[in-house]
Amino acid sequence: MDGHRGTADPTPARPASRGPGGRDLAPRLPVRGCGHDSTGSEHAALVAEVLALHDALAARPTLEPGPHTDALFTRLVGLAVARRPAAVADAVLADPRLRDRLPDLRARCAAGEYALERSWARRVLAAGDPAAALEGFPYLQNYRDLTRTEFHAVAGHAPDPPRRALFVGAGPLPLSALLLARHGVAVDAVDVDQEAVVLGGAVARALGDAVAVREGDVLGLGDLGRYDLVCLAALVGLAPRDKAAALAHLRARMRPGAMVLARSAHSLRALLYPVLDVAGDLDVLGGLDPVAVLHPHTDVVNSVVLARVPG
Repeated sequence: MDGHRGTADPTPARPASRGPGGRDLAPRLPVRGCGHDSTGSEHAALVAEVLALHDALAARPTLEPGPHTDALFTRLVGLAVARRPAAVADAVLADPRLRDRLPDLRARCAAGEYALERSWARRVLAAGDPAAALEGFPYLQNYRDLTRTEFHAVAGHAPDPPRRALFVGAGPLPLSALLLARHGVAVDAVDVDQEAVVLGGAVARALGDAVAVREGDVLGLGDLGRYDLVCLAALVGLAPRDKAAALAHLRARMRPGAMVLARSAHSLRALLYPVLDVAGDLDVLGGLDPVAVLHPHTDVVNSVVLARVPG
């Protein structure tokens, strides 16, 4: 549910229960032997399947949208969002074989998500009716659900609803920024990728949304005092220290009392996105004061971490 290069969000890497065009989930991949009995426990079977999916994605010559690639991502997201006992999810994520491959798996999810958003941005721009074309995007409702949840979470934890916001990591199909603006918020957006900025800005104009998209790295942002809210996409700062540095940079440039919303993940959704573990280590917030953490139990992939600028 998030965009590439810190862009969902919200978008999921692929649909959680249906593939693009409404296709059913791909059938389970054959589990390959890894030197362990993968049938002895649920977590061992899950680890084996995730490893097989990673290998299949790594073997793809391209992660551009297509039936085979879509099926692999659909299966992976289906595994990530399925309800499972916490002990099983913890055992899967703690498995050393999976831990070693997790950074590369997330990077491939990000690359696939970017390719999908880019493809749909071009489709929207080529359409005679861009708004009608966008309605065909298979994750649009997930974006709507996540953005609505985020807006109301911020409004419920601040003296007033946000009036001006910055979305960091908008991506080539900047749905999060556009949908937030439709809640009556004046939204600016930035992305580190020039192609994403060009496409994202063109999509905003084609849809008639007053969202300005510009190129910029989170660590290069200047004075942010005019914003009530800054939203940080899940893939901005993949490593914990990079995420903390990004949040510390925002804190130093925002006014006291302003809110920061950072997208995260929990349970097996961590296969797709990095986890901002506020409960385990407050230092990950870069000096921000924690306010709330929301975890979805639906097809929406990203968790929401709310924090406030102290002072």
